[in-house]
Amino acid sequence: MSKKLGLLLFGESDLPVIAYKDAGMFLYELSKNFNWQVTYLYFSRTRHPNVRWNPAFLDYVKPICIGSADTYKDQVNLAKKYILQHGLEYNVFMFFNYGSVIWKLAKLCKKINPNVVVYSKLDMGIGGFTHFHNNKFGNWFEKTKSRYVDFFTVETKRYFDELKNISVFQNRIGYLPNGVSLLNADLETIESNKKENIILTVGRLGDYSKNTELLVDAIPLIPRKLLENWKFYFVGPSTKDFHNYIARLKKVDDIFNKNIILTGEIKNRTQLYSLCKKSKIICMPSRSESTCIAVIEAMYFGAYPVITNYSDFVLDTTNCGQLGTIVQQNAKSLSQSLMSVMENPKLNELNSECQNYARSKFDYPILAKKLDEFLGNIMKFKVHHQL
Repeated sequence: MSKKLGLLLFGESDLPVIAYKDAGMFLYELSKNFNWQVTYLYFSRTRHPNVRWNPAFLDYVKPICIGSADTYKDQVNLAKKYILQHGLEYNVFMFFNYGSVIWKLAKLCKKINPNVVVYSKLDMGIGGFTHFHNNKFGNWFEKTKSRYVDFFTVETKRYFDELKNISVFQNRIGYLPNGVSLLNADLETIESNKKENIILTVGRLGDYSKNTELLVDAIPLIPRKLLENWKFYFVGPSTKDFHNYIARLKKVDDIFNKNIILTGEIKNRTQLYSLCKKSKIICMPSRSESTCIAVIEAMYFGAYPVITNYSDFVLDTTNCGQLGTIVQQNAKSLSQSLMSVMENPKLNELNSECQNYARSKFDYPILAKKLDEFLGNIMKFKVHHQL
């Protein structure tokens, strides 16, 4: 059976980092391990006229720029034109998100190629979930309009458990979380690192949603004798206000001067994952997140998560709270939880359990196998009903 898939991605689709994200990694793994011919369809924009893709990515994925467009409206028009011209070349068309534009493009795909499978990766946050949850009247219209989509996947287990019983998605939705990209990561170098007393946080330092200040405020509440044996690594670009805040604290409190390290952004994945491998704890005090890939990346290399309840994916991340500590968004609660984990005599065992869990649930070859099975079953069903 022919297995040709085209992923059409709107928005900032011409960034090299796409190769390392879910869009790129699912294509990469489907091609590398499951014999799919995959095409990544993207739009060039004024800011990135000549994108350079990762060479390893290009070994398995064929990126095709289908036109230059900065606005969403122009991108949609280019997408329609491409489907009209090339719709017969694919067995599967893959889209991200949902809504009227995706529904219309799905209908166009079927008009050009009645046998094509249309797959929508919902990429759903709490806003999208709320839109469909307990909305019986609206869901009747959504079910009618979305009838040309053959299959959906959603990234959060709680959303899947609810949506699978809703008329819009009934009998055509699967659970498929995002994973950890190892593209261009030197695993031999990463795995050679040993655990140290490091607490790691990763993100846009000073960003309101990341709430990194909460971790900073929690640190002085931990006993000095314990703090002296630990390092806190803050990884990521920082706002000027956050940088100045830390600088002031370093002047008045020696523990901040000695034990807090601001690394800046680390783009090299081997370097970043090596730090994850060294870290015993990953702490994310965010107000809001979606998947928060930084946490599952750190867990993939054995860090134990101490995190706030920033999204419903927290339950997926921690195996329903069995592997990780979910804390309230206040400094006292965070400091007490950190202290408890830092002093836990079984922390090394917990580090191993976190690593095993993350590698069994968030490894892209495993996730791509599920997607291959989802799509393969739909394609077989269509062939069977054509006979």
